[in-house]
Amino acid sequence: MLTPDCLILGGGIAGLWTLRTLLAEGYDALLVETEALGSGQTIASQAILHAGAKYALTGHAAEASRAAGEAAAVWRASLRGGALRAPSSPTQPPPSPAPDLTAVTVLSPHTHMFTTPGVASRITGLAASKALVSGPRKLARTESPAAFAAAPAGVDVYQLDEPVLDLPSLLHTLADPARDRLIHALAVSVARRPAREVSLAVSLETRDGPVTLAPRALVCTAGAGNERLLAQLELSPEIRMQRRPLHMVLARGVDLPHLYAHCVSLSDKPRATITTTTDDAGRTVWYIGGQLAESGVERSREDQIAEARAELAKIVPWIDTASLEFATHRVDRAEGLDEQGRRPDTPIVRRHASVIACWPTKLVLAPLAAASVRGRLAELGIEPTGNPPPPPPFPTPPIATPLWDREDLAWS
Repeated sequence: MLTPDCLILGGGIAGLWTLRTLLAEGYDALLVETEALGSGQTIASQAILHAGAKYALTGHAAEASRAAGEAAAVWRASLRGGALRAPSSPTQPPPSPAPDLTAVTVLSPHTHMFTTPGVASRITGLAASKALVSGPRKLARTESPAAFAAAPAGVDVYQLDEPVLDLPSLLHTLADPARDRLIHALAVSVARRPAREVSLAVSLETRDGPVTLAPRALVCTAGAGNERLLAQLELSPEIRMQRRPLHMVLARGVDLPHLYAHCVSLSDKPRATITTTTDDAGRTVWYIGGQLAESGVERSREDQIAEARAELAKIVPWIDTASLEFATHRVDRAEGLDEQGRRPDTPIVRRHASVIACWPTKLVLAPLAAASVRGRLAELGIEPTGNPPPPPPFPTPPIATPLWDREDLAWS
């Protein structure tokens, strides 16, 4: 039976960043994934290192921007090689160096915020720019990205310090140095055993046979899968989560300009957020979220595609989108509940005995979530051993396929 200091269940951005953090500290840590690394919320993310733009018009903009700005500093250090140490609260132990992410492909060093012609939209853009902490700068027409070259008068463009990352390269870069600590399980069963102290039992089915573990601490970073894990552990009343669904849109074509931008509106969310990538066939793909994805939850695939076509014609009428192919993808954002039961602006990390449940809330906040998990381990008196023994060889999970390259995605 294996008895690691910490067993992480869930191989998305939160689980991988936490694993790398704990290994850097000298913990004996393992991570279990039942599907592919990043499958679920991570691979469905737009991979923007948000600095608060999406929430700049809400009453919680300051807290969201503060947390995002703090985490973004760690990301920037990691993208430079991991020289900066991750932040922590006064109650947490000194954190580990940020992981080296110099191998990650940065699709764009900036995102942009743009308005549609009209006074209301331009005022919204100005208000959002003043609410951000990421140093937004209004661009002169000659400075605007090529995607706005043919935009009509009245379209204001701001530059935001929000890099956009390539998700497959991010997952590979986080996972590859820790391959011997990753386990691909076909099934997972978890239980608590009441004794003098509550002990944990985890049974795995792998393609090489069963594996039994008795970790000193269990960290649940499985996103929506945390719901099932907490139910198995009979902790659902103590640790609660919520789901907020999205209906994302993908549009592909040959001559699409690259665009990494939020179109702002009078809503507390961008009217649309567009990021760009290239699929395996060399076609340009726009991945579209924002209010379109929020309101599209009640629409069918066909209706969501029709709405996306109409919306693009309104917000970027100078770009020919008539010949684009469209697809949609539904995903549940799984989040922990804050103390008031609201949508959180920061990571939610809850502990009950030796079980820790973690939801980073946004991809950018993964470093803060990992630092918080490290603090919970300190509360339990679990300190790193320094040089943990190498684990036995395990089957390792693959990296998730990007949405736009999935064979089961239906295009119009």
